[in-house]
Amino acid sequence: MYSSIPPLSTIKIPPDEVKGIHITSSVASNFKLFKQCLSLADRTELNAVVIDIKETDGVIAYKADIPLAREIGAIKSILDIDEIIKLCNQHRLYKIARICVFKDNLLAQKRPDMAILDKNGQIWSDFKGCCWTNPYSHDVWEYNFSLAKDLIIRGFDEIQFDYLRFPTDGRISNCWYGKERNNKTAMITISDFVRFCKQGLGAKGYISVDVFGLSIDRDLGIGQDFIGIAKYADFISPMVYPSHYYRGEYGLMDPDAMPYDVINFSTKIAMSKLEGTGCKLRSWLQDFSLKHQYGTVEVQLQIKALSQHGCNSWLLWNPFCKYTEEALMPDEDADKNGNFYIPSPPEEEMLKNESLRLAGLSTISSMIVERCSSDYDFED
Repeated sequence: MYSSIPPLSTIKIPPDEVKGIHITSSVASNFKLFKQCLSLADRTELNAVVIDIKETDGVIAYKADIPLAREIGAIKSILDIDEIIKLCNQHRLYKIARICVFKDNLLAQKRPDMAILDKNGQIWSDFKGCCWTNPYSHDVWEYNFSLAKDLIIRGFDEIQFDYLRFPTDGRISNCWYGKERNNKTAMITISDFVRFCKQGLGAKGYISVDVFGLSIDRDLGIGQDFIGIAKYADFISPMVYPSHYYRGEYGLMDPDAMPYDVINFSTKIAMSKLEGTGCKLRSWLQDFSLKHQYGTVEVQLQIKALSQHGCNSWLLWNPFCKYTEEALMPDEDADKNGNFYIPSPPEEEMLKNESLRLAGLSTISSMIVERCSSDYDFED
């Protein structure tokens, strides 16, 4: 099944400390902007990138070898994957491909048999009009796994699954999954999907999962069982952005103004939950501003809070891929420790042969809310 994937001897081991940034497919498709992002690794302690491959609209941003994707018109070849892999290797970067799983508007619309329906048998949509695929559907599992497999074949080192959950907004009570849904089966289903993909890839590639920050220590009713997922994922990435915690969470009066405390509390809980699972923590940190202005100090405080718990791996999120370079300067021992990624052998051998600008607060807020703030917006 994986004859095209290189033998185990060529599979790279990720750096002990993965320090990465998120890059949108639109930025990755513009090599001038993409190279600007990659060049940060030459000047800072960054050694990894997370690149969007399939977003919630369902569009796959490169020419994937997946028949169903071609059939439904999901392929939009805006990314030159071969060149992206080559450039990342030149900068010695660990390569993570991000796939939005169950929030897939295109697949749901084109294949109602794979979609969440309403109780009248019509395709269900959330408050923003986006349709979702059915997490209980193994055909949906196969579709996303096929994409993950293809990306590993083409040279990515790790697959990161996002939107690996049930919907949080819209008329949730009107959803019909072809079977009765409850919190127990929802959690089992999400964890089983991770197990399914991990068993399929085996040692050929690593798997990470994005989860809501609050899912670390509670059942949000969306299927994200922190420990259950961690049993099968190599890495788990809670989105612990301080701006997205309500006043009073962890006893903090203004979480957004207390980045160190938010990360300190969440990391302490997460690390205790992960004991014995074999899964490593790699949190998403905030490098954008909402209520409070975030800059060098705020980003560094989050990183410091992680390190206090022995965790030196993290990912930074900024919706416009504009990162605070001053916060990412290496420690004194960074060069001596050699915490960078050395691809070996070159991935080209295994392949199938205007400027960024800051937007206003409202624009940033809408882009961030789309991904994670629905932590706190549930409808029964």
